[in-house]
Amino acid sequence: MVGKEIALVSAGYYRTLRQQGITVRKTIDMLIGSFCIVNQLPLLYTDKDFNHLISLGLISVI
Repeated sequence: MVGKEIALVSAGYYRTLRQQGITVRKTIDMLIGSFCIVNQLPLLYTDKDFNHLISLGLISVI
C-alpha cells in the first residue's frame, strides 16, 4: 500500500504529533492517514486516532 515516500511522510506526521504530546497507538493508522493526505483522498473512519490528524488540519472532514 505504501512506499518509501508515504512511510517518510507518516514518520514526519507522527513526530509532529509526539511533539504536541499526542501518541497515535497504531502505525497502520499513521500510514493510512498519510496515504489519504498525500493522495488527497477522503477518509471514512471510526478510530479516534484519526481525530489527531484532523486536529492538525491534515485530513479534511467531509
